[in-house]
Amino acid sequence: MIDLRLLQMTDSAFPLGGFAFSSGLESAAKLGLIVDLASFRKYLRNYLHQTACSEIPFVRSAFELTCAGYQDLEPLYRRFNAFVTIPTMRQGSLTQGRSLLMAFRTGYPDVSTTDFSVWLEERKIAPHFVPTFGVCTRLARLSIDEALFGYCYMVLRDQINAAVRLGLLGPHEGQRFLWKLLDEVPEILSSTADLQYYQAVRTCVSLDIAQAHHSRLYSRLFRS
Repeated sequence: MIDLRLLQMTDSAFPLGGFAFSSGLESAAKLGLIVDLASFRKYLRNYLHQTACSEIPFVRSAFELTCAGYQDLEPLYRRFNAFVTIPTMRQGSLTQGRSLLMAFRTGYPDVSTTDFSVWLEERKIAPHFVPTFGVCTRLARLSIDEALFGYCYMVLRDQINAAVRLGLLGPHEGQRFLWKLLDEVPEILSSTADLQYYQAVRTCVSLDIAQAHHSRLYSRLFRS
C-alpha cells in the first residue's frame, strides 16, 4: 500500500516553490524547440529520459547512503554541486532544497532533519534539491520505489503546469500527456537502475542549451 505522505510531498501545494521554475521549458519554447503538441511530447520524453540518467542516480544514491550516516553523502553532494553548472538551474536547485528542508522541519515534527541540516551547514555543503529529496524521503521512511516514482511524478507535473501557464497547451491536454507519460516511468527507471551517482550523465544537449539560454530571454515568466 502506498504511503499517503508521498501524495502530500508530491502535491503541487507542498511548499517547494516549483511553480516558479520551468527548468528550461520557457526558453525551449521561445527558441522554437516546441512548436506544437507533437514537439512538446518529444520534449517531455527527452526531459524524462535525461532526468532518469542525470538526477535519479543522485536521488537513489542519497536515499541508500543515508542509512549509513551522513558522512558518506559528502562526495555525492560535492559531485552534484559540480554537476549543476547553469546559474539559473543552480539557483532553482538550492532554493527548492532549502524549501524542502524547511517544509520537513515545520510540517513533519516526527521526522528529524535537524541533525542533517546542521551537518550540511558545518560541512559547508550546498543543500541541492535532488540529493536532499533522496535524504528526506529516507528519513520519512518511504520506500525507494516511492521516492523514485514520486520524484519523476513531480518533474513531469511541474513541466505540464509550466506548459499550461505558458499557453503551450490546455489543462485537459496536459493531464492527458501526464497520464500517458506516467506509464513509461517504470520502464525508464528500470533501465537506469544500475546507475550510481558518479555515473550520472546528461543525455540531451538541446535541453541544456535551452536551460542555459533562459537568462538571456528579453522577458520571462519563470526563474529558470
